[in-house]
Amino acid sequence: MDKALRKGGLKTVYAALPKDIRQQVAQRYEALIRENPQTDKSLIRHVHGAILPAIAIREVLPENGYDKDECIRLIRASALDNARPMQKVFSAAGRLPFFFAFFRVMCKNAMPLMFSDGGWAFQWKTNSKTAIEWDCTQCIYHDLFVQYGVPELTPIFCECDDVIYGNIPTARWGRSKTIGRGADVCDFRFYKI
Repeated sequence: MDKALRKGGLKTVYAALPKDIRQQVAQRYEALIRENPQTDKSLIRHVHGAILPAIAIREVLPENGYDKDECIRLIRASALDNARPMQKVFSAAGRLPFFFAFFRVMCKNAMPLMFSDGGWAFQWKTNSKTAIEWDCTQCIYHDLFVQYGVPELTPIFCECDDVIYGNIPTARWGRSKTIGRGADVCDFRFYKI
């Protein structure tokens, strides 16, 4: 479990914890995996790589003297740190003149592979030369964080999307609401600049 946590989406915060706390987090993470077995590869990446580590850290740290705000701050810093490499990829790719045309195809084809049914529910709105729009009406991040009594973690991962997509030179990221921030839907929007 230690190896998976050191490579996962919250590796920065996990690696910075004292050894005894890391051991407790790893034990809780292992128990969470047993409670949430996954066979779908896209779900494993999200559930085992980000969601369950966040729950384990959020549950274990208060037992070791960390207050709620400090837990959230540490998880947020680590999640955003993990999002920055993808931000660089999208920022660099977004400089290419054909980026938006490529992105249109990629979104429509890659979404079912990266965000499978059972974790998310998407409703496509537009996929044109100037706009890509879809709504998300179900999110596994939100669902599991609510199930484990830590809904305050969901907006952190919404913010990761903002970091990844918010600096594409040839596309404007236009999401205005998310389930994790209290809305009934996440409205994913990209507009060609």
